[in-house]
Amino acid sequence: MEYYTFEGVIKEVFDTQEFKNNFKKREVVLETEEDYPQLIKFEFTDENGINKLDDHAAGEKVKIAFLLKGSEWQGKYFTNLRGVAIASSEEPTSTDKPKKDTKKDVLSSMTKVNNNEEDELPF
Repeated sequence: MEYYTFEGVIKEVFDTQEFKNNFKKREVVLETEEDYPQLIKFEFTDENGINKLDDHAAGEKVKIAFLLKGSEWQGKYFTNLRGVAIASSEEPTSTDKPKKDTKKDVLSSMTKVNNNEEDELPF
């Protein structure tokens, strides 16, 4: 599987949803910083990824590593953006405390949160 990345500002982090067979997911919507902003929804499905979203809030600029996932059910096709890692990408200002992940460090400090996928991210 090939990983992709996307950077945007968190519009909303949703509560965890629980389904049959102990399946859980949590969604986050990022907004692009363009003249005509796009709202892109990502889902995190493992416990570590779901909990990692607690570290981020609306208004924060983040970078998400994700996989494209597709499926078919009863003749309908679905595409999901499955988040595997998330990190802050904001530069601290002179009055802010340094953040754990600055834009300079995002590529080197982004951690994988979906243990069911490949071991290495491409960055």
